[in-house]
Amino acid sequence: MLSLLLSVALAPLALADVSVPAGTQLTYRGSVVAAGDEATNTQKAFDLTLWVLASGEGGSDVAWLVEENGSGAFPWPARFGRAGLDKSYRTTQTGPALLFDRGEGESVVSVLWPFFTHSEPLTATSAFEVDKFQYQVERPAKRGEKPAWRIGVRDGFGPKRTLWVDQKSPLVLDLEERVFMGRGDEYKLRLELVASESLDPANLAKVEAALAAISSLTAQLKLPERVQEIVWNENQVATLKRELPQLLAAAEGTPLGGLAKVAARDLELQAGRNDAVAGIQDKFVGKTVEEFALRGSSGESLKTEDLKGQVTVLHFWDYRDEPLREPYGQVGYLDFLYQRHRPSGLQLYGVAVNSRLGDESTRGAAQRSVRKLKSFMNLSYPVLLDRGELLRAFGDPRVVGASLPLFVVIGPEGKIIHYHVGTYEVERDQGLTELDAVVAKALGKSE
Repeated sequence: MLSLLLSVALAPLALADVSVPAGTQLTYRGSVVAAGDEATNTQKAFDLTLWVLASGEGGSDVAWLVEENGSGAFPWPARFGRAGLDKSYRTTQTGPALLFDRGEGESVVSVLWPFFTHSEPLTATSAFEVDKFQYQVERPAKRGEKPAWRIGVRDGFGPKRTLWVDQKSPLVLDLEERVFMGRGDEYKLRLELVASESLDPANLAKVEAALAAISSLTAQLKLPERVQEIVWNENQVATLKRELPQLLAAAEGTPLGGLAKVAARDLELQAGRNDAVAGIQDKFVGKTVEEFALRGSSGESLKTEDLKGQVTVLHFWDYRDEPLREPYGQVGYLDFLYQRHRPSGLQLYGVAVNSRLGDESTRGAAQRSVRKLKSFMNLSYPVLLDRGELLRAFGDPRVVGASLPLFVVIGPEGKIIHYHVGTYEVERDQGLTELDAVVAKALGKSE
């Protein structure tokens, strides 16, 4: 997965004479488009809502919500957040971001906090440098009816962004940013303030209650920050079923209501998908493996008779080097498991599932992609090549809307003893503990 991590704050210097009052709700509209296509091809549009929940001499407590349209999107738990900003509106906490699908891969694009402060009053000739960025007030300007300063920002590679900053507050009224993704392709990010209002105490309390409910729920789900893909496990599904009614009630009538409904729809879809996957699992666990034969990317091979008397793990996945999508990092833990149990006789094979392997004109490129990923991840286990036939024989979970990977563990009698769709939870110091326990038991180990 390729990601682009940008600076998380616009405030170059610390001391601000004014602040954004508590209770302020700000609505920004933005877009991301390939450079040169600004007039004809808006590839992603998004809305950013911010709430200043508290403001004082020590800084501000700010919450945010992003709604993305087009060219990819984060799952709902990564579309909101809350951070403490210091008095110059800077923070080290995670802020709003977009997930941009470039076609050949995805990039994370951080959206800058739309606040700006300076230690001295700005003038038409102000210029300064902070953190290797050069700031130059270019001229007074207007955004709507608001007087603003147009500020150019440069880094070591040239112009980086242009800001239009309110002359009477720390608010950025407009922003244009050069963004580079993939192999250096240039895009333009635009952000414009379209509404600012002061919430009355009752409405602010509603927003805070909704934020508290959704924050509590995501904390219980134990998700990484900026998670890009989610397949709920049984415990998470149970948590969502228990907590979502309270969240829907708390968020109703607030801008977070839409996010709560997305969460409810996601649960409904995934719960149905999980039931369908469970049906496939019930069908295959205990079944004797049918006849098959596969060859690998570097001459390896596996056929049905090679399973006899062995414990074998098959890991069905695409094994492509581009686009490099998660869970590519999990194959490292899989290799660790292989190295651990290999002396006890474990056989482990990756199975690269790719329809391009069935076309003479694309087979070579597909095989090279597998070899590149295997080398990049330094995998010691062999990787076999499947046009899709073997996966279908083992019950392709994609037909019910689920995603690879698929893990199949085959016991010494040639029967499937474990069937798992999706990734495993990872214990950082122990790896794939659930799969490890299955393998250890099959090998007759007491651990």
